[in-house]
Amino acid sequence: MDPSFRPAQVYAGIKTINKLQNDIPEDGGKIITARDRQIQVTGVGEVSVPPDRFSITIKVSSLKNSADDAKNSVKRRLDYIQQTLENHHVKDSDIQQYKHMKRVESKVVFDAELHVEFSDLQLCQAVANLLVEKLDSNVSVSLPECFHSKSSLQIARKKCALLAIHNAKEKAKEMARFVHLIVGRPLSISETDTKENENDKTEEALELDHFLAIQNKLESATINISSRVIMCFELKSKGKLKPKF
Repeated sequence: MDPSFRPAQVYAGIKTINKLQNDIPEDGGKIITARDRQIQVTGVGEVSVPPDRFSITIKVSSLKNSADDAKNSVKRRLDYIQQTLENHHVKDSDIQQYKHMKRVESKVVFDAELHVEFSDLQLCQAVANLLVEKLDSNVSVSLPECFHSKSSLQIARKKCALLAIHNAKEKAKEMARFVHLIVGRPLSISETDTKENENDKTEEALELDHFLAIQNKLESATINISSRVIMCFELKSKGKLKPKF
């Protein structure tokens, strides 16, 4: 045999005592039953989770000779923004607002910033485009950011684990069928590995993040979840087939 040959690794194994058939061992020991047969397999589940939450940051700034003039200028624009968000059915709980005033030499700068979250990307883009169209250069709107809600990740993790279990059972069935046995009840199960990774960004993409297209942002924010389980099943002999008449 070629010394460089290495057998391929198989992530499953069938464990029996003496023989696969229910017969008496050669040493005269006990009769082997189906309970003495086991199969251990590894199952892997993989799920890709696109982002389900989106946000924009709206900044309003005014430079005036007096504090009142600066605040009034910002307030008029904020009122329009708030009305626009209300018209698009954005909840108050999805809006965070911050205000800051400072002096620059003899003038007053008043800044307001709104962080708005959406559950629909199309609605997020529609609101952002409308504000850019209707308001002047004192208002800036960021590109949408993409992220995940806690509930979506929790659901995806459960789905991934169940998929790994399903794949392990299907693998056990295939192997058992090959040796003319059937899979019985599960004897043990353990999750050996879980991973969550966002799609990798290149260094160039990171440097040009603000110029990424929305599609690239969606792909970059997608999280890939994987789960690996080891399961052990009981193996049973196939029952006698019923005669056909």
